[in-house]
Formats: sequence, structure tokens, C-alpha cells
Amino acid sequence: MYDQVKMNRLLLENFPELQDDFEKETSWNEGIETGSYVVYEDVFMPFIIRSFVDKDKNKIDRIMKFVEELSSSDDFEIRNLIGVTVIDNIRMYDIEKEFVPLMGSNTTKLYNEWES
Repeated sequence: MYDQVKMNRLLLENFPELQDDFEKETSWNEGIETGSYVVYEDVFMPFIIRSFVDKDKNKIDRIMKFVEELSSSDDFEIRNLIGVTVIDNIRMYDIEKEFVPLMGSNTTKLYNEWES
């Protein structure tokens, strides 16, 4: 079952280097209880963009694995979180052409569904 706090913790567990950015973005809000859509869009998405711009293969691999894992969830809300905060946003940046070929099968399925 979708839980915003759980999703925020999951992000920080997988990307501990986001802790400072997370604290900056959520200190005015509710900290760990800040809505995960806000966190993933305002903390995770800039990290994704920086990683692709910097061509940081290690971070990109971790990102793609994480996005694939969440795209594989049976929980609609988790897939929706990735659709809204990642899939929608990669289309707005120059990273789409690099991001799309690296997507796993479930992320590709979500990407195609989101496009329709």
C-alpha cells in the first residue's frame, strides 16, 4: 500500500547523497512526511538531471534500477508517482534521448502508457 513516508525513506535509503537536498526542500514543509510527489519532483528529478548532464554512469545505473523497481510495483499509486514525477519530467529536458534507451521493461511499459 502506498505510503508517502515510506516512499520518501525509500528514496533516501537508495540515494543517501540526497539527504541535504531533501532537508533543504522539506524543512519548510513536513520533513519526512512531506508529500512524496513534492519530494520526488523537487529532490529526485534534479538529481536525475544532474546525473545525466554529468554522465555519471554509476548514478545513472542506480537511478534506472530504482525507477524500474518502482515501475514494476503492483501498487498503482507508486507507478503513478514515477509517471508524474519522472516520466512526465524527462520529456521536458534534454535527457529524454539518453534516459529512454536505458529504461527497463516495466519503465518502458509505463512510459508508453503515460504517452497515450
